[in-house]
Amino acid sequence: MKVLKLKIYQPTAHYRILFTFARRHTYPIPPYSTVIGFICNVLGIRDQWDENFEKLKEGLSLAIYGNYEYLNREYVWFRTLDKDSHIGRFGWQENRFIDQLPEHPGGQIPTRVDVLENVKLVIYIRHEDENFIEILKNAFENPSNRIYPIHLGRAEDLVVFEEIKTLNIKEEKKPLYGSLKEYNFTWLVDPGRGEKYLDFKFYPENYSEFFNKIQGSYHLITSFYRIVEGFRVFEQIPVKLFEGGSFPLSFGKPFRFIFDEEENLPLFFTKMIYPEE
Repeated sequence: MKVLKLKIYQPTAHYRILFTFARRHTYPIPPYSTVIGFICNVLGIRDQWDENFEKLKEGLSLAIYGNYEYLNREYVWFRTLDKDSHIGRFGWQENRFIDQLPEHPGGQIPTRVDVLENVKLVIYIRHEDENFIEILKNAFENPSNRIYPIHLGRAEDLVVFEEIKTLNIKEEKKPLYGSLKEYNFTWLVDPGRGEKYLDFKFYPENYSEFFNKIQGSYHLITSFYRIVEGFRVFEQIPVKLFEGGSFPLSFGKPFRFIFDEEENLPLFFTKMIYPEE
């Protein structure tokens, strides 16, 4: 099987947990939707009617791994251009001065933002059309059609590519011993509620037992979205966030998975399904 492998370094990154506001929490690795947006940017996809988007959404699978050195909490001011917020700050709509000094219109709100420092990621991209893998590889190596500067997370979270490589993965399952070393965070799909997202070539028959035994926090992670009446409606995938530690055994025997031999990483591929109408 042909797979595109991206090794990435980011000096800083914030992959926002959407329901956090006063303090904006971050996932330790990007959710699937963030990586899909990353791919769309590189391909120059501006909307969901683009020809490349039609190709991308049919048969895309992702596996995401990562780690970071430490977590920093930034204290920032966010600005809102809401009229009532402006009046609350300046007194009336036409005023722009506070303490006899001009300021930008709107209101301000203090916010804490969790920021990951020195992030390392490995992202694997698989597609049912293996010719599309070469299109993706060429786009990442020469992103001439990109819409924005190459980033992952916030606009300021720039990306350094350490490796862009096509792998030919052997369909041979090997025992999974010990724990993940350098890249110890990854997403694991819940087979009970998310069976349709499992790329079964990469999972053992007793994956449900593996999932129930392994430790991790439970999340609903976004992937593709559809525009409905001007709003984004996301497909949400039930997953565990594996945060390191030893892998479980089944009656004293290790579970078996397909590996990236270079990184010694088991490949937990998840199908990206476009939401139904």
